[in-house]
Amino acid sequence: MWYHHYYHSWWPVSIIGWFILFVLLFPYFLPTIIAIVRRKLNAGGIFVLNLLLGWTLIGWVGALVWALSADAQPTIIVNNQPSPVAAPPPPPHAYTNVTVRKPVSSAGNTQQDKIDQLRQLKQLLAEGVLTEEEFNRQKAAILA
Repeated sequence: MWYHHYYHSWWPVSIIGWFILFVLLFPYFLPTIIAIVRRKLNAGGIFVLNLLLGWTLIGWVGALVWALSADAQPTIIVNNQPSPVAAPPPPPHAYTNVTVRKPVSSAGNTQQDKIDQLRQLKQLLAEGVLTEEEFNRQKAAILA
């Protein structure tokens, strides 16, 4: 058979052809191989760039740089809410057993005078000058 002899006489050329093809394709697709080995998230994009523009030096270098660059790390934002705590204690004051008194007019305590005194007491309580107990005691004295 004539083709049998023809096939066997060309098989070394075929092996050399495959070897040359491998030697040429390996460097050509080196950026894609690096991207796959490094498990890049965008290895498909690197392959497409390498396949279509790898024949240009700029496309090949661009694909190589992209394959060697680090993937963008996700930004993790931790928002720690402060634990609910009780309101801070009122600042210490130098006043103890404070009594709010208005001078007694000749007509006696009018309703408006009592209201003014109660407003002053409430303001002192809000400022932390009076304790709740002192406020209640003074309020009972004014309303009596």
